[in-house]
Amino acid sequence: MSNSEQDLIAWKTDAWKDPGMVAWYSDRMMENTGTNRLKNKVEVALCEHYVKGVDVLDVGIGTGRASLPLLSKGFRLAGTDSSQAMLDECRRLAGGQPVELVPGDVTALPFESGRFDSLISLNVMTHFPHVENVLKEWQRVVKPGGRLIFDIYSLDHLSFSRGQNVTVESLMKQDASAFNMHWSSDEVVASANRLGMRVVALVPYGSVFSGEYRHWHFPKPLQSTNWWHRQLSWIGSDDALLDMTLFLEQEWFACLNNFTTGRYMVVLENERDDAANQRWQANDLMLTRYLASSPVRLDDLASRLNLPVDVWRERFDAHLDRLRNRKVAYFLLTTFLGRTDAISWADLAPRNGPTLQRWVDAEQLDRQLQGFVQSWHQNPALARLCERDCTGLGAGLEYQLQRKVVSRFVQATGGRSE
Repeated sequence: MSNSEQDLIAWKTDAWKDPGMVAWYSDRMMENTGTNRLKNKVEVALCEHYVKGVDVLDVGIGTGRASLPLLSKGFRLAGTDSSQAMLDECRRLAGGQPVELVPGDVTALPFESGRFDSLISLNVMTHFPHVENVLKEWQRVVKPGGRLIFDIYSLDHLSFSRGQNVTVESLMKQDASAFNMHWSSDEVVASANRLGMRVVALVPYGSVFSGEYRHWHFPKPLQSTNWWHRQLSWIGSDDALLDMTLFLEQEWFACLNNFTTGRYMVVLENERDDAANQRWQANDLMLTRYLASSPVRLDDLASRLNLPVDVWRERFDAHLDRLRNRKVAYFLLTTFLGRTDAISWADLAPRNGPTLQRWVDAEQLDRQLQGFVQSWHQNPALARLCERDCTGLGAGLEYQLQRKVVSRFVQATGGRSE
C-alpha cells in the first residue's frame, strides 16, 4: 500500500475517534430529516433483505443503524469499529440488547476465521482505495456459503455521466475529506473471481441523494443546484413524497443496474462460481446496452421488477396524483439516463403520463426556440447585417425575438406543443 493510501486511511479513521464528531453523527442519523430519512430506509432495508443465517458481523458498526434493527428479528450481532467513542454510542443505542462490540481495524478483524453467516458494512468500503485487500480480510471471517454485504459508489455511472475515465489514482488526488471510492461492475466480478466468491446482486440505489443527473436548464448536475435541494428537503416532512421516492428507489432503480445511479449495494456469497459470475456479467452488459440505446419500457423489464407490470403502473400513477411528487419524479426520470426520451411517460403512468409528456414536449420546444434565437445572428452573413459601428447587435434582439416567436406559436397552435 502506498504512503498516500496509508495517509488517507489514517485520516478517515482518526476523524471518527473524536467524541464530538461521534455525537454529531449520531444525532444526524437519528434526526431523519431530508434525504437522510430516505437513505436510512433504503440502506437498512437492503441489509435486512440480503442478510442470511443467524450470526452477523457489522464491520465499522458506528452507531449501529444498519444492524441494531436485526436484533429484534432473532439475529445474533457482533460489531467492530476503530472508534471506541462509536462503540460506546452503539452500546447506548442498543439499550441493553445483547450485542458483542469489539474495537478493531476493519482491515484486520478481531474475530476468528469462518465465524459469521453474514457480514454487513454500511458506508465503510467507500473510504478505502484498496477494496480487494479489505474484501479478502472480510471474507476470512465469513463461513463458506455466507454473505458479504456492503455499499460503494458506481464507477460505471461516473464514466457515463461525466464522459471521462475516472480512475482510483484520479480519485486519490482529491482532498482526503472528499475521497469516495468508486468501483465498476466489471471490477466487482473480477475480484469475486479472484477471491472465489459469487456475485449475488449489485443493487443500485441513491438515485435521489447521490445521483449525478444533468438537466438542460442547469449547466451543473441537477444534484448541485439549490433548487433541487429545496425540493428534496421536503422528504423529511412530507410522507407522501417519501413514499414516492422510496417506491422509485426500491421498485425502479433497484431493478436496473449501476449505469443508472451513483451508488450500489454489493452482495457476494462466499463460494466460488465463476460460471455464474460470467452469466451475471453478460446479463448486466445486455441491460446496459438496452438502457443506453432504447426507450425503456416496463414490459421489457418485467422479469426484473418486484411487482407485476400492471400493479407497478397503478402504484406509480397513484404517487403521481400529487403535484410535488410529479415534479420530483419528472426531473429524476427525464435526466437519469441523460436523455428526455429514455422513458415513455404513458407507459409508466397511463393516467398521469400524458400530463408529464406535455411537460417534456414543452421543454423540448423551449430548447429549440432558445437555440434558434441565440444562434441565428451568429451566421456570418446575418451577423454583418446586425452590426452598427463595429458592434454586434444580434444578441440584444434575442429577448424580443423569442417573445414574438412564442406569441406566434401560441396563436397558431392554441398553445399545443405538438
